Amino acid sequence: MDLFDLMSQGREDKALDRLEGMLALYESENEAEQDEALERARAFCDLEWGSYPAGLEALARRGAARKGDGAEAAMQALHLQEEGAKPGSIVRAVRLRRLRELTRIDERAAVILRYGGEDAVLRPTEFETLFIEAAARCQTAPDVEAAVAVAHPMPASVEAARAETLRWEGRLRHMELVGASDSPPPVLPPACAVRRRLVEAGWRQGLPAATVADFSARLEYWAGRRGEDGSGYAILAADFAALARNGLASRAQGPSTKDRARALKTANPEWSLARIGKELGISRQAVHKHLKGSAK
Repeated sequence: MDLFDLMSQGREDKALDRLEGMLALYESENEAEQDEALERARAFCDLEWGSYPAGLEALARRGAARKGDGAEAAMQALHLQEEGAKPGSIVRAVRLRRLRELTRIDERAAVILRYGGEDAVLRPTEFETLFIEAAARCQTAPDVEAAVAVAHPMPASVEAARAETLRWEGRLRHMELVGASDSPPPVLPPACAVRRRLVEAGWRQGLPAATVADFSARLEYWAGRRGEDGSGYAILAADFAALARNGLASRAQGPSTKDRARALKTANPEWSLARIGKELGISRQAVHKHLKGSAK
């Protein structure tokens, strides 16, 4: 490398240092500073390399030369390539991450308020205690399954199985929110984990889809929760065939809205009228009417 090449390399390194400094401001807490840094970086790249993507490509090459071909360099190159193709993508990602963090903070505060304290969130609820006590003297796995199945009525429909599964997942989410950021994922008490597994099996396949609402609930499971290995198609096809034989039964031919509202309240006593109404597609006033006079 001759003197001219060394001088050129030194000049580009200085330019890349300046560009790197501008990109660092994409992480600024101030959105105005982020926007200004983006404008400056784009103008600077146009001046030095002819375009914003070309400047980011040069920065990625230097990163690869310094860090080698490892995963870190590859990820940096990928992010810079995306930023070049869609200017502002890094800033948007930073803002989205912070919004999610704020949402998590708000959600955590709401959970703590609902339970009455962080410790209360981590203690077994009354619902969980039913299964813990029922399985306390069981010696074998089949005994535990039998005990948790009779400790509280098992869901009688796919819809109800979905609702209880989501309730268990909600508990895990609540415990996760109050746990330390570096702590392992929360787990349910063993008896509750067994109950959840049994209920989810009913949602997945075990219970017959007797109504269109049941079929919709099962479709939701297979569409959003399972890696498609073909088994879901067979289960859904069998459900649809059964519905067709029965004339595609509507919800009205299954449990009434009143029965479904009361079942949801029994399975989820902490749910508000609005939450139950959202699940059933009716107003909170209608939910109140359906629950009026039901057992407390």
